[in-house]
Order: sequence, then structure tokens, then C-alpha cells
Amino acid sequence: MYGRLLLAVGYLSAPFAGPGSAVITAAGWLSLGAEARRPTYAWVGLAGLLGVAGILAGEYGYLPGLQGVGGLLLLTYYVLSIAMVWITGIKGNNGALKAAAFFLAVSFLLAATGAGSVRDATVAASGGVVDWGGVAWANQAASSVIEAIGGVASLARLFAAVGAVLAAIGFMGLQEQAETVSREEAVFGLGVY
Repeated sequence: MYGRLLLAVGYLSAPFAGPGSAVITAAGWLSLGAEARRPTYAWVGLAGLLGVAGILAGEYGYLPGLQGVGGLLLLTYYVLSIAMVWITGIKGNNGALKAAAFFLAVSFLLAATGAGSVRDATVAASGGVVDWGGVAWANQAASSVIEAIGGVASLARLFAAVGAVLAAIGFMGLQEQAETVSREEAVFGLGVY
């Protein structure tokens, strides 16, 4: 119950709470993992909390080398948490969570592509061989429409806000499920017996 509440509040505050939202959602995943006996959720939450702690330790001079590591860990947490929203929506047959995962993923992608040169990023990702998946080409083609709407940042904020509201609705409506271990968790040893 507390995990779902933390996740609902954390995702709802995501568009305007900044790093505080990351702490709340990471604590929510950690709590939900303990409540539902799903260690994968707990590991994702722990990654988010460690990422925030690493950035804070680096910024305030305790351990300056940890800031970069914390940043990478927090970015990894964002990607994994979107995947966990999707997986939770699938397992709980919750349409709001599935839609939230879509909007959050598109928002993250727009924010990432708007942060720097998409062409440089795709060339780096492909080793300089080719435009990775045609992302730079698609970005160049869509740039006029995106600018007409208000720019990448505005579009990313809109998608993040829609995803945040849907995630909050989805987590509050998520039904408690019976404690069963899936076949994949049993095979890979991720289940708690």
C-alpha cells in the first residue's frame, strides 16, 4: 500500500518537483518491491536512491568523484523505472500504467534528444557507421512540426505531465495481487520463496 502511494505521489510530482520526485519514486519502488516480494522492483528503487546520493555527495564535496557515477546511475534508474511502470501495467492489466509508460518514455526520449545534438549522439551510438535506427533523420524531419508546437522542451513537459497523471491514477487503482512467483522469476532466481 505504501509503495503504491509513494509511487503515485512521486510520479504526480515529477513535472515540477525535480530530484525530489526521483527520491520519492525510488523509495516507492523499494517499498513496493518489499511489499510485493518482487526484488527487481526493490533493486530499481535502490539504484535510484544510490544515484541521488552519489550526485549529492559529489555536489557537496564529500566524494567529488561520485557525482558522475551517481548521474549515470540516476539516468539508468529513469529508464528502468519506465520499464517497471510498463511491466507493472502488464502484470496488473492496468491500462493507465501502460499508457503512462508510453508517455514517460516519449518524454524521456524527447528530453534526451533536445538536450544536445541528436546527430552526434546517434553517430556515437552506432560507432560512426550509420545513423542509429534513423533517429537523426527522423529528428531532422520532425523538427519543423516540433518547433511549431512549442519546441522539444515544451513537448517533453507535456508528455511528462500526461504520463505523471496516468501513472498516479494507475498506481492508485492497482489491485493487490496474489503472491505468486512467475516462471521467469523462478528460472532466474529473482523470486522470493
